[in-house]
Amino acid sequence: MDITNRRSQENKFALNPEEIDRIMGELAQMLSAEPVDRKDALRLRFILEEALLNYRDFCPEGTLASLRFSHSLGTFRVSLKVEGDSMDPFLEKDPSVTSVMGSLLAGSDSLNRAWKYRSGANLVTFTLAKKRKVSQIVTILIGVLAGAAAGLLINALLPEMAGDIASRIILPLANAFVGLLCVMATIMCFAAIVLGIVRLGDISTFSTVGKKMIRSFLLVAFFLTLICTVCMVPGINFGHSSKMSIDFFDFFDILISFVPSNILTPILEFNSVHIIIIGIMFGVAMLHMGQKADKLTEIFDEANIVAILSNSYLNRFIPAYVGLMVCGQILTGSLTVLSGFLKLLLMVGVADFVTLAVYTAVVCIRLRVNVRSFIRKMLPSFLISLSSANVGAAFTTTIDTLIGPLGVDSDYAPLAYNLGSILFRPGYCIVFTASSLFTAGMYGIEVTWSWVLAAFLLSFILSVATPPVVGGTTVCFSILFSQLGLKSEALAVIISINAFFEFLTVAVNNYSLQSQIVLNANSIGELDTEKLRS
Repeated sequence: MDITNRRSQENKFALNPEEIDRIMGELAQMLSAEPVDRKDALRLRFILEEALLNYRDFCPEGTLASLRFSHSLGTFRVSLKVEGDSMDPFLEKDPSVTSVMGSLLAGSDSLNRAWKYRSGANLVTFTLAKKRKVSQIVTILIGVLAGAAAGLLINALLPEMAGDIASRIILPLANAFVGLLCVMATIMCFAAIVLGIVRLGDISTFSTVGKKMIRSFLLVAFFLTLICTVCMVPGINFGHSSKMSIDFFDFFDILISFVPSNILTPILEFNSVHIIIIGIMFGVAMLHMGQKADKLTEIFDEANIVAILSNSYLNRFIPAYVGLMVCGQILTGSLTVLSGFLKLLLMVGVADFVTLAVYTAVVCIRLRVNVRSFIRKMLPSFLISLSSANVGAAFTTTIDTLIGPLGVDSDYAPLAYNLGSILFRPGYCIVFTASSLFTAGMYGIEVTWSWVLAAFLLSFILSVATPPVVGGTTVCFSILFSQLGLKSEALAVIISINAFFEFLTVAVNNYSLQSQIVLNANSIGELDTEKLRS
């Protein structure tokens, strides 16, 4: 049977070593012909092989399985079906140790997996994004140049119609696209929050160690967002009626405004803050339900996959959206405001540098480590993250650095890193806070203290809830700007420059996480200080 036929029909096989080897050979042949990243393809093969071996050990002899290959919305999908009793192949048998499969899954931002049990069969799905032929930065730059050229051409040929074209064609198209982004962003964030809480529920088995890790990650992110907010306040244009102080009752009213009055209104109005709050409530409730919530978890898994695929498809049109907005800016004569965003780039860069410097100083002073030695040990994973804008690319190097030169316990390091990569993203705290508050100041929007508090809380929540997929930050920027009422043209600019932010942001996230893990490990006696200082 040739490869083209295998794409459209199931390949049945028995769960024995010979058949597993055969099917893995077929998968390798299939992946070699697909436009996917070679590292992700290799990662998929290793994960699938371990899943098959887990089922072989669990299922009785003679159990049948089948494999199907398919394509959907720019992704490559591998579907595995194993008949028999229910068994999640991704479930860690020992929560204190991260398996090979867990490490490989955590090391990829573009490989997604899902498991469910239905009609007497285990259904496992792997979704792998196709490799981009051109990087997102290049496509966005092309969009900017094309939009600028179109704007200049329209101004030259049809100057009397420029305003109408901008207001009656470009702006409605851009608003419609932002609306689609917000709809999919809401679904994705809601599902990601619920599933994140449910899956982190196993952290209770880690006792005080896991709870201490979560507490430290969230507290640092909270205070970093707070510091960024305080530093940005002087540049905000407060309305004349706004007071420069806030009393207890004002603060209480603001907190109450974050609580939804019912479950339908936030969904119908796409109130992102309320939907996030509802997601937290759902996740906590399902966490307490335990196995009774398995069916509901499957539903959220499916919704999350649909949202990820849809968002992946929408991301293809980001360069066109950016080009439209640049064209509209030229037609309306407001392009000069774009130069002001260079200041934002500088501010984010300075904030990131200060964050790195503070973490380096805290580790070196508290643990009496030579600064040059510590930076030299941290440099390899930092440079990989910086050059690739992908935390998965630096995963192996980061784990090796934590366990080796930094002296973190070999059992504690993978656990802390996998958990921290979900909860702890200080770079996003900086980017979300600075972007929202700077944009308000840039466009002279009169804001109140209630608005500032909303921006602060939303930036903190989104820094934790950012979906770990391609386009996850675009999703969160859409939520942030729509919820705060910021202009759509500003969103286009932020999405454009975020393509440059992302490299430094991911590197800062990785560096800060490693530093925090070292500090946490030292506090619970899981750090070899002599190895760290050597």
